Amino acid sequence: MIKVVTKKFLFGLAVAALAISQAVTAGDMEAGAAKSLYERLGSWDGISQIVADTIALHQSNPEISHFFADVDADRLAAHVTAFFAAGTGGPAKYEGRDMTTAHAGMGLSDADFDSAVADVLKALDKNGIDEAEKTEVAAILESLRPAVMGATGT
Repeated sequence: MIKVVTKKFLFGLAVAALAISQAVTAGDMEAGAAKSLYERLGSWDGISQIVADTIALHQSNPEISHFFADVDADRLAAHVTAFFAAGTGGPAKYEGRDMTTAHAGMGLSDADFDSAVADVLKALDKNGIDEAEKTEVAAILESLRPAVMGATGT
């Protein structure tokens, strides 16, 4: 059960990345000046490291580590990295469950959600990600709170 819960939880975080790619403004896209969020996060290697750091932070975070006990971190990291890369404009393709389905039955609290987001932001800091990208990621994660927490229609 814990393995399923953990996969669902990190899957949800990765799904948040899917929405991040929509944060580049239309003007930037038309001008061709903006790099994708995937590129701004360091492409595959950068995202892979961010995900690995996030998982390590989750596993050592006393507030949410119970969701990550007995999880194959390497397998989970590969899965989440592919999803996160696809969701931020990278070449990976992901076909998986929506946020509500992925987190159904986990019983996450708002405090759990906040703690997980804080870990993601710490991982971004550790990897030298600029404030603009951190703000972008945080806003997208927050916009997904209703789906992660089980609200329908999101």
